Amino acid sequence: MIVVDASAVVEFVARQPVSFQLARRMLGGSELHAPHLIDVEVTHALRKLVNRGELGSDRASDARIDASELRMVRYPHIPLLGRAWELRHSLSTYDGVYVALAEFLRAPLVTCDAHLAHAPGHDAEIELFAPG
Repeated sequence: MIVVDASAVVEFVARQPVSFQLARRMLGGSELHAPHLIDVEVTHALRKLVNRGELGSDRASDARIDASELRMVRYPHIPLLGRAWELRHSLSTYDGVYVALAEFLRAPLVTCDAHLAHAPGHDAEIELFAPG
């Protein structure tokens, strides 16, 4: 079981070539878990990539669909907000929700976000993957 954040999912579905290590981790048989907000964050990140000219609109549309079709257990974020608030000095609320879920599930959090990976003040195991 692993928790995945939006940065890892966007890297996995949109980047070519995707990091071999990240692809192996995402497809390696571990069940994927994330807060429900992951779908909104992935869509937002893909929009930003299109607006910056880093990703074509058609590719982004395909990536959005691919992300929504990932077999992932999604959790409501409301129960995680208290812990996310406690982490507010080192993490955004969005990142705090992923960390809170990883702590709750006692599962590693897979991310491509170096800031999140190096943030202090939590007990989550973080696995940082460099972009492909």
